[in-house]
Amino acid sequence: MMQPEIIAYRHPSTGTITYLIVDPATFLCAIVDPVLDFDPVTEAVDTSFMNRIIAEIRARDLGPTWILETGLHTGHISAAGHVKYETGASVCIGAGVVESLKRLAPVLGEDGVDLDGWDFDKLAQDGEALPMGGLEITAIALEGRLPGALAYQLGDAVFTGDLVLSPAEGAGRCDVPGADAGKAWDDARKLLGLPPQTRVLPGSCAGEPCESTIADEQTSNIQLKADIDRDGFIALRAAADASLPEPTLAPAALRVAIRAGKLPPEVEAGRRFAPVDLRALT
Repeated sequence: MMQPEIIAYRHPSTGTITYLIVDPATFLCAIVDPVLDFDPVTEAVDTSFMNRIIAEIRARDLGPTWILETGLHTGHISAAGHVKYETGASVCIGAGVVESLKRLAPVLGEDGVDLDGWDFDKLAQDGEALPMGGLEITAIALEGRLPGALAYQLGDAVFTGDLVLSPAEGAGRCDVPGADAGKAWDDARKLLGLPPQTRVLPGSCAGEPCESTIADEQTSNIQLKADIDRDGFIALRAAADASLPEPTLAPAALRVAIRAGKLPPEVEAGRRFAPVDLRALT
């Protein structure tokens, strides 16, 4: 089977990685986890990061098909709305997101959110195949974060979002709204059961190298390697989370995420992203 071309773009201020996936046979493409530039102090937004990727798509005359969200993000602002407007690609997230929308929208005070998920173009079920030219993308539901999180398996690669990171980083933080360390370990074990040669492409990265393989993760991941059990992972993750700064982007990021990557409407007075107590979202 022909393997996809995968290009990684690291967003400097958040460490999030946006991936461009290209089917070499048909030149159709997909974008995984697009990121919007955002200043949390001024609430200024900018599309420069994604515009460079969109320019590459246009320069190569690629056909955008999917915008693949790995979840309702808390560490970056989704640019899915901008990318959809510019390219016409369809926004995909897990079907479980409906549960998250009904839980989060009232707490965030977001009245303009469709609670049945119609703001998204595709609500993928666990194991569902998403066609893209000669390639097939398989959605893998993840329960360790807010319902709706997905990993995506494609050819010899799996996009793990905020769950399985590089071996040196371990796993994504589990102190953000909706995250559960025990369920995250369960999800990780599901992904680490993929063939050993499978490429692991994480949703964020603090430093090189970012890409690994399932075999690398099983033997070297500091929180998820084979000799660490569920309780051990929970303890390691709790200690790591205690040393991390507060997830300050989470309230704004979730307001955008539940709108399928579209910004909330501007307000005449006050802030577009009003502060919210994160404890109310857990």
